[in-house]
Amino acid sequence: MERWKKEYDRIVVPDRMKEKMEDAIMKAKETKRRAKQARIFRYAGGAAAVFALMLILPNTSRTAAAAMQQIPLLGDFFKVVTIREYQVDEGRYSADVKVPEVVPEDAGARPEETTQQARETADAINFDIQKVTDELIEEFKSSMEEFEEGYGDILIDSEVLADDERWFSLDLVLYQGAGSGYERHRHYTIDKTTGKRAELSQFYGEDYVRIISEEVKSQMRKRMAEDENVVYWIDNEDVPEWNFESIAEDQDFYVNKDGKVVICFNEYDVAPGYMGCVEFVMDMPTEP
Repeated sequence: MERWKKEYDRIVVPDRMKEKMEDAIMKAKETKRRAKQARIFRYAGGAAAVFALMLILPNTSRTAAAAMQQIPLLGDFFKVVTIREYQVDEGRYSADVKVPEVVPEDAGARPEETTQQARETADAINFDIQKVTDELIEEFKSSMEEFEEGYGDILIDSEVLADDERWFSLDLVLYQGAGSGYERHRHYTIDKTTGKRAELSQFYGEDYVRIISEEVKSQMRKRMAEDENVVYWIDNEDVPEWNFESIAEDQDFYVNKDGKVVICFNEYDVAPGYMGCVEFVMDMPTEP
């Protein structure tokens, strides 16, 4: 993604397209900026007292982490605990990091096979979370050491988006700022009936890439027709190489509290940066 963004920044935009995009950006940038600030402040709201270069709970056990923070149980199958915190407040550099971990709970009447599968799924999710958060923290630390007069900030947080009898969905929020900010999300959804991580093919079959891609395109066109400030990279004859063609086979998504599939794109994936991270709720039937 970082390499793609650099290549994107070097692309020469035709004058007509550039004027159109700049006009849309000027109209919507302030609104998007305020919305983004509000979102970031919401995630960081619990960090009023921050200590410089303090690393907390680097290898705390699941039990100890939950006990120390008195985190309430979320549902009857999974809960989320913060196993690591990293906070920095040095003027030019700041960090507010809370690394989550998914912990399977007592499955009650669920089959042992489902419970075991849930443990394996949680382990795989936690491994991915640990990997991506470690990379972001280490990159931040390196920047502080290498560029003492520079600026930078990171935020890592999480939010449970759904936790009902069928679905558990977790949103991992990753924000990185250095002059301008870059926000991305990683979503994890578990089917409680099987203990397995949800896949798009279980909702839309083997042809899910085409089916979902067509629905996303339809929603893009509708939104752009309804609001001139909304811009997606689609149907663009001036810069056709930017046009969205299809979702990835491993496209990021989650199941929301209404049981609907939500397709997620990070900044710059399918739209100019001022559009931020964008989502598309699939309106067609999604019962697997």
